[in-house]
Amino acid sequence: MNYLPTMTEDEIRYICSVIPLQDSVGYFKYYPKDFAKVMPGFRATSLKSQEQVSGILFRNRNQHFISSFIEKHISRWLDEIGAAINEKTEEGESKESALLQTLPHCFFVDNIGLYFKLTGEEYTGEFLSMLSASIRFIKDANTECERTKSKLDTKTTEVSRLEAELERVQTEQSKMSQKLSERLDEIKTLKRTNADLEKSKGVIASHEQTIGSLKQKAQEREDYIQQLKAALSVARKEQQQLEKKIRVEIAKQQETEKYRQDTAQKPKCPKDLDEFRDYLGYNFENIGVPANSDYYPLLKDYLSEILFQGKPIIISRSTGLSLMKCVSNTLVKTSVVTTLAFDDDVTEKLIDGFLSQDKRIVCLDNFIGNYNETTLITICDRHRDKIIFLTIAYDHTLCFVPDELMRYCHYLNLNRVEAFTGDTELTEDPSVVDEVEKVVTSIVPDVRWTVALKEMLEEFGVQGALSAYKSSLVADELSFCRLLAFDVLPYCTDVLKIAPFNVSERLVKYAGDSGRCLYKNLFRRWFA
Repeated sequence: MNYLPTMTEDEIRYICSVIPLQDSVGYFKYYPKDFAKVMPGFRATSLKSQEQVSGILFRNRNQHFISSFIEKHISRWLDEIGAAINEKTEEGESKESALLQTLPHCFFVDNIGLYFKLTGEEYTGEFLSMLSASIRFIKDANTECERTKSKLDTKTTEVSRLEAELERVQTEQSKMSQKLSERLDEIKTLKRTNADLEKSKGVIASHEQTIGSLKQKAQEREDYIQQLKAALSVARKEQQQLEKKIRVEIAKQQETEKYRQDTAQKPKCPKDLDEFRDYLGYNFENIGVPANSDYYPLLKDYLSEILFQGKPIIISRSTGLSLMKCVSNTLVKTSVVTTLAFDDDVTEKLIDGFLSQDKRIVCLDNFIGNYNETTLITICDRHRDKIIFLTIAYDHTLCFVPDELMRYCHYLNLNRVEAFTGDTELTEDPSVVDEVEKVVTSIVPDVRWTVALKEMLEEFGVQGALSAYKSSLVADELSFCRLLAFDVLPYCTDVLKIAPFNVSERLVKYAGDSGRCLYKNLFRRWFA
């Protein structure tokens, strides 16, 4: 339906004035070519005023581009109003109530008569006047309500701002109160400090007085120190002179000690060897050595020979302890023999100091195989006036030491004499045998027995310097037998672990069943 032809100019102007600006501008932008025909030289985006746009619509209302736009708005508005009224009436509202609730919010609010004209509804002029007045009142009330709501929102925002400001002020006040409390505490502290300062002034004055007194004392001490330095200088000179005298005296003592040591290094032996043999025999018999045994005289003679040559005697610990008791009890009136056992911390100085004690008979236990043999022999050689026993735990240990060692020691093996292997208590009365410096005499080897021993040693596997040395100790057949009984044959059996009668034809020839040896039965009993 076309509404514009039925409307007056004022009514059309009203319709153009209430069409929203954004709808008009949007329409013009959507159809720019048609808009250019209506408003040549203008762009739709330049239209900013409702009055300007309303004028364009009104002036060009007869052009289809504009009239169709106006007609569509009128038609849409009427449809929307009709739908709203119908919705209210369907909900049970009266027609008049529906009109009063709908028309104040429509585009015809300021021209209610035009609305009814366009809808074709006829009402009396009095009704329309009353309805228009009511609608204007409702509109004004709504406007006032909106204004009041806007003010309320503004006030609410202001209240929120003021509450936030109040909270901030309260926070700052709390901080200020805390700072004030801190400042008050500082003031109290300063007051106390001021009081302490007054006290400190008195203390400082007292200390200054004390310092003055101390300075005076320090000066007195300095004077005293200078006196002490002068005295110290004199004392140092006297000390240097004294040290010089001490060095001279020490040198003299060292020379004396060296002379004493040189004198003491010489071996000693009993003044009467027969007396020694007798007393030694008494001690042997006391621990159970049979006096009628075939080895008894051999043993006493062999010991009388090797004990007093100034060479260490290597012997098994198991038999050596009893032997040392007997020898010591015979010579120096005591069966107690001082012993130094090997330890990892032992030093040459310690060994030398031990051997320097005023003891005739001493024992170094377990040194063979654990200590440097060259060093040990050198130390022992400085104490040739001692009878030194080198005890070993096992005879087989000697298999692992240099043969050269045996040239500077005597090997003594009593493992086959039962009396020495047990821990028998020695009860024989101790004796003292006078000793004198031993006169060194050369042994004149008997060629026959020297050759015999050398042949045996070579068959035993002992050659070279050791074989020559052992052979040089044989002066006669008796010394040959003593050496075989207590040195050579037990060395083969217990050290080298060989059966001498099985490897030596020369030994079998001499000490076998048809041999001429006086002690062949002893040798076969012990070593065969």
